[in-house]
Amino acid sequence: MDISNWTTTLSTIGLATLSYLSYKLTRQASIYLLPSKLQRYNTSNKNWALVTGATDGIGFGFCQELCSRGFNVILHGRNREKLVQRATELNTAFPERKTGIVVLDAVGMNDGVDDIAEQVRDIIGNEGQGQGRLSVLVNNVGGEKRPSVTLGTLKYADVDATIDKNARFMAQITRVLLPLLSEGQGRSGLILNVSSLSQYGLPYICIYSATKGFVDSFTKALEAECSAERCGVEVMGLRVGEVKSAGYDVESTLFVPLARTLAKAALDRVGCGKVIVWAYFWHWLQGLSFEVMPRWVLMHATIGRMMAIKKRGEEKAFKRQ
Repeated sequence: MDISNWTTTLSTIGLATLSYLSYKLTRQASIYLLPSKLQRYNTSNKNWALVTGATDGIGFGFCQELCSRGFNVILHGRNREKLVQRATELNTAFPERKTGIVVLDAVGMNDGVDDIAEQVRDIIGNEGQGQGRLSVLVNNVGGEKRPSVTLGTLKYADVDATIDKNARFMAQITRVLLPLLSEGQGRSGLILNVSSLSQYGLPYICIYSATKGFVDSFTKALEAECSAERCGVEVMGLRVGEVKSAGYDVESTLFVPLARTLAKAALDRVGCGKVIVWAYFWHWLQGLSFEVMPRWVLMHATIGRMMAIKKRGEEKAFKRQ
């Protein structure tokens, strides 16, 4: 056996593998340099976007960014008073833009969700004088009320609420609004589904992680269906990591952006050619570890992180007593 030939072969394989990985990483990184194509869904500057879970955090950040880019915005949430307050804030900051609100709790919903389509038509007809149309849906509503707990400690209502908020409502409102988004000529509509790093399957948030896996699968399936049907609706999944918001009290860093910063980055990804994309560049860098590192190493670090979150929550609860 000629050792030199084996060495040459292995070196060639190694070089080819390294070249492939370098090409793949460079191609992924390049999408953060591409210009956003969001404006093709609002060439008239009169179209509307609907954002679910719009009163706080990433949802309100999306509303601010969409208004700044010429969209009228419909805010969805479960608290009418807070929705009106947020809509007023947007009207003050962007006086040339119009707003509307849709009130519906994502948890425990029923077939009343079907009424949202008519509500949206009424808002656009009354406020937009019939000149605009719904062209963007941001499925943002989500969250976990009890992070860092074991599955066996959850109650029936806890599990159901997490599934409702993160999966069931998204599927239902998309079903209801898809016909509105596909109306019109050419590039008709855009659906953005907010996913999470949790879709990789993280401990102590089993149900939440599972719902984010659903979001990714739903996004891929719907994108394929819309493409096959040629209905003119672009579907994208936006994977995100930690974000500083009112409901998540952490220090803002390069890897933990403010909610509006994340929303801006997400809208900048529109038209990048990816069905599932990390919305924020620094989250993408973090996400690379899930692609290349052994799962047991990642889970060891994740467990420590989740336990720290649990401890912080317990300390806050103790202080409130």
